[in-house]
Amino acid sequence: MDLAKSVLFLLDKRFDGSQRVRRLHGLVNEACGQASEAEVIYTEMLSKDPTNVLASKRLIAQLKARGQLHLATQELVTYLDTHSNDFEAWLELSHLYLLQHLYQQAAFCLEEVILQQPANHYFHLLYAEIQYTMGHLDVALKELLRVVELSTDNVRAFYGVKLTADRILAELKQQTPSKPHQSSGKRDHASSSGLRIEQVPQQATLERLSELATERLVSAYNRAGETSKKIAEQWLKE
Repeated sequence: MDLAKSVLFLLDKRFDGSQRVRRLHGLVNEACGQASEAEVIYTEMLSKDPTNVLASKRLIAQLKARGQLHLATQELVTYLDTHSNDFEAWLELSHLYLLQHLYQQAAFCLEEVILQQPANHYFHLLYAEIQYTMGHLDVALKELLRVVELSTDNVRAFYGVKLTADRILAELKQQTPSKPHQSSGKRDHASSSGLRIEQVPQQATLERLSELATERLVSAYNRAGETSKKIAEQWLKE
């Protein structure tokens, strides 16, 4: 750190008032554990240039590291007002909302990510898991099947397909279906438990999806160690 500070001293003399040098001061303060001083520097930089991307991201990172999630969220929302095409920022905002258990907002952010990165299966998987958490099983299943389409050996996605299909089937056993949609071959179901199960596939399709997911999981664990294989088989039988 002494060497870094010596270099910064020389840079200050050579480039007086440089915003890049100011940012280096902030990074050195971070490395020294002086988070408050770093935040002051980044805030001053943003007051002079609100569009400074690097200063914004460092300030957000510092607020998040200190557990100030609400302030970090506010700063990131402000940043995205100007840089709406930064999908990594949308992903980070989704993560911040998840840390605060704001699932609907997190899902919205991931929708923005998927719009910009539609071929990335991981983002579809995250979105599906959030929808599952909110009880939107129909959307979760569609997104999980999209993941399987993009990544045919994704074990996590097949677990999701099985869990979601089985959960919908369990709900259907407790619900009375309304009139079927002739055009789609799907049915709307009201859920007394509060789960949203709209336009779900027919029961036979759900059962087949569960079976196929089980087969793919068994196949995946056949290539794993014996212990992992036994644990997986026991879970799949339950």
